[in-house]
Amino acid sequence: MTKAVHRTFGRGTTALGQDAERRFFPSHTGHAGVALREELLDTAVGNTFEHMGAELLAELGEQPETDLVVLAYSTPDFLPTLLTAPTLTERLPGRPLLLGVADQGPSAPFSALALARNYARRHGFRRVLVLAFDQHVMPYDVPGSGPRGLAGDGAVALVLEASGDNCRVRQICGLSPQEVPERLAALIRELDPEGTAEVAAGPGIDPAWKLPVAAASVRRAPEGYPCTSVLGALAERLPAAGGGAALLVEYDPVLGDLSVCRVDPAAAA
Repeated sequence: MTKAVHRTFGRGTTALGQDAERRFFPSHTGHAGVALREELLDTAVGNTFEHMGAELLAELGEQPETDLVVLAYSTPDFLPTLLTAPTLTERLPGRPLLLGVADQGPSAPFSALALARNYARRHGFRRVLVLAFDQHVMPYDVPGSGPRGLAGDGAVALVLEASGDNCRVRQICGLSPQEVPERLAALIRELDPEGTAEVAAGPGIDPAWKLPVAAASVRRAPEGYPCTSVLGALAERLPAAGGGAALLVEYDPVLGDLSVCRVDPAAAA
């Protein structure tokens, strides 16, 4: 992982009540068993994944040819009828393979990193771009607190380039909260046997759990951004060549998924 950009976004300017959305939401909210708030079709404005992603690509600067783009999100796009991945990859040289990760809540960014790593190693890819998104404006009620609570809009872009084994992901599914502390401690010891990595802990990690790391090395990622919170903490402190490693840890009590990722220092290729 050689570059990372993280941003949160204020109130967007894109209107929701377009013809495609007026057909889409009444049908899909009914199928999902949630109540449509029709007044929001006329008044809601927000940030699309395309807009947020374009802002991050501009901040990254001119990009070399990219082999794979992985999108991760825990909430739908503000305009779910847009094809975000193709429109964003039009801004990149080459014809990258496109993958998306959804319906995994705060585990989605870890699954995206695992996909990126495994595809790169299997197919000899040299460069992968991972994009993660949160956005909180929908024409139906969304949770404002808890593990899936939404506080605003945010996006993260991560650049992964072929090098050593500098990004490793471990995930365990189906764990109750009572099982997590022991399993989490085991994963941390596996990925950080020296106990020297800095830790970015997601909101799902109970502060009362005892981790096998120095308390001063643990940074708590903010609530309200289930897909970008932990990655944002990493982006603000991406391990530079010669620096220390970072551990990302998160637990989703809704699905019982525990995720840990170690990122080691790496210079850009």
